[in-house]
Amino acid sequence: MKLCNVNMLIKTLLVFMLLMNSCFFSAQINVDKSNRIKPDIVLKKADIAYQYFKFSIAADYYETYLRNPSNHHKEVLQKLADCYFQMRKYDRALLIYKFLYPNRIEGSTQKEQFRIGEIYARYGQYQLASKWLKGIEGYSLKANVYDDKQALNAMKKDSLKWKLGFLNINTSYREYSPFIINNTLFFSSNKPLSIKTKAFGWDTDNYARLWEIPLYEVDEIPLSLIRDSSFVKKLSLDNNVKLAGNYECADIQPEKQVKGLLFNTPFLKADSTPIGTIVRGFGKIPFNSGTISMDNYAHLYFSANYPVPDKKGVNRICLMEGLYSPDGVTQVHKLPFGDHDSYSVMHPAVNAQGTLLVFSSDKANGQGQYDLYYSQRTAVTLPWDSLKPFGKNINSLGNEVFPSITPNGYLYYSSDFTPGLGGLDIFRLPLKDALAGKGVPEHLSYPINSSSDDFGWTQPDSTGLKGYFTSDRLNNDDNLFSVLFKPEVIAKLPRKSFFEGTVIEKLSKKPIGGATVFLLNVKEDSVYVSKTDKKGKYHFPIVNTSNVLIKVVDKRYNKKSNCLSAKVIYIPQSKDTIQKALHAMMLDQFKVGYVWKIGNIQYENNKWNLPASALPVIDSLVTLMKEQPLMVELGSHTDSRGSYRNNLILSQHRAETAAAYLVTHGIDPNRITAKGYGSSRLLNRCAPGVQCTEEEHQVNRRTEVKVTGFTGKQKEADNIDPDLFNDGDKIHKNLFPKGFFTDSK
Repeated sequence: MKLCNVNMLIKTLLVFMLLMNSCFFSAQINVDKSNRIKPDIVLKKADIAYQYFKFSIAADYYETYLRNPSNHHKEVLQKLADCYFQMRKYDRALLIYKFLYPNRIEGSTQKEQFRIGEIYARYGQYQLASKWLKGIEGYSLKANVYDDKQALNAMKKDSLKWKLGFLNINTSYREYSPFIINNTLFFSSNKPLSIKTKAFGWDTDNYARLWEIPLYEVDEIPLSLIRDSSFVKKLSLDNNVKLAGNYECADIQPEKQVKGLLFNTPFLKADSTPIGTIVRGFGKIPFNSGTISMDNYAHLYFSANYPVPDKKGVNRICLMEGLYSPDGVTQVHKLPFGDHDSYSVMHPAVNAQGTLLVFSSDKANGQGQYDLYYSQRTAVTLPWDSLKPFGKNINSLGNEVFPSITPNGYLYYSSDFTPGLGGLDIFRLPLKDALAGKGVPEHLSYPINSSSDDFGWTQPDSTGLKGYFTSDRLNNDDNLFSVLFKPEVIAKLPRKSFFEGTVIEKLSKKPIGGATVFLLNVKEDSVYVSKTDKKGKYHFPIVNTSNVLIKVVDKRYNKKSNCLSAKVIYIPQSKDTIQKALHAMMLDQFKVGYVWKIGNIQYENNKWNLPASALPVIDSLVTLMKEQPLMVELGSHTDSRGSYRNNLILSQHRAETAAAYLVTHGIDPNRITAKGYGSSRLLNRCAPGVQCTEEEHQVNRRTEVKVTGFTGKQKEADNIDPDLFNDGDKIHKNLFPKGFFTDSK
């Protein structure tokens, strides 16, 4: 069977398995009837549902259409993946994206690259996330942070100082956007009411509404109790489930209808007897409402849908104002912001004096998708001034959403562009600096931020020692969490000690990123695992005073490193301490098939002679081949300009020139193969006919070295697959081959 046919078979099986494991049909589709509908009609129904943002219905029809492998068109699969992403079924979306783009980024849109990168980040696979984000304009900084283990660890530096709690008001529905005023906790939820009203065609039984509860009635369940027990249940979605869009409109869109509790705990009441009460006046309002804010004069602001969608079926969001009292909200009216036909305004945050209103909008000509804007007035009785955007220190190419203004004078908001731990992360900046367009926003440490969406910060007082926020870190569902800063614990915490070192190539002395380092703690007989970062650094915690042995394994090299022996000392001190290895770990035995580029040989256009700048580079290969019994292929490549035949000839000349240089410097010609590949293996987009700069073409004019064998016998690596180990793992010594932690000469 030809390779292309095998690949097609594998792809077909992947999609088939994907679809077989999906929740195929909602109540809108009868299985027997759908099987009798013509495929083109099924696809038309899917596209109509998709056009009107009915993602659950659209997904059902697309899944039916894709049952036939001949219907596996890229556009259909892209729309199905989009449906899954909008419905927060990230694992299914990722499976389709992997099918669509088996060669990574090639052929994907920037929107898909961003989504794939963020899904990987949600799963904590930051290096994969970095690879997908690097190709997106403006996201290089975020990609670099995802690829920097030290930078990620720095975002967790204060994790022990915070105690996280899970609020007892959470149910199997969505609770989000808390707001505290006068010892009352307001929040949004789409818990069902006795009055069942359809919500603008999303086929769900309940709107998002505003709820309230006295703060003293709110209990906080330790998150460890939730995570470390059987309380968390996998959601079992029935055929009536309808999911709505992602966070961009999450404060008002109707969401899922799930039977039973998400958390089967004695702490939570049944959904039929919800904790808290709906804010009076919102039970019969004919639109979704959410993300509340209130000033000291009881002026209540919230987001709401326009009563009807625009001509394209887009149901945008506006800002509403009302007057709050214990008897209910009255005088509800729309604010003069937003446009029914062109852009939304949402997520209001008002200061205590009622003179500053901050909100998020996708207004045209902004910095990114959703930006933060503000309007001011000199007195609460006066009309609001015109919109003004915040500066570039806040607004970005991505989304800035869910702002809040705290009693101690900070502007909190969430962003998916500024480097963080993944998804939406919460940032803060002094409000006066934000209005002045200066200052650098502060990223809130883990566990407030996580690899999931974290947003909607509020706090009961000006101390900042306690706060409440929203996160979908459990089952991709929005829930309310509390967090308490514990200053009294800080002095009692023993500071941490670490052991650090680097892994480098023996000859070039260049750092080796992605290598797997094993540290044997002799006192424990336990082995700790660390993955090197792009600078070749590894990092281990010191848990006791002990002798340690360290080995490095990397698939790109033919054997493990020599053994590094050291003694680490554990002494609690007043600050974190680092003990460094006396010397770097080195790898130098290449495996057959290992390929690398010879430095940076920059051939001139249409020439094959070695430039003078390349001689020191190729001399290093001479030295390497004299030290090690390598047999190599010198593969030379051209750019895409010129005919295919002429490029093959030119590249062959370049390869032979490099090979001749090695021979004249004492390397046996039988150890060298010269191979010209022409323009068949381009490294970038510069294919024939594509307009590229000279610098972009230069990238493809290169010579590579591939190890093809050895003239002498090489010691093979131990039978250890480094891919089976994760950074931070702890394994017993007995699981490693005998003699693994002995020197390898």
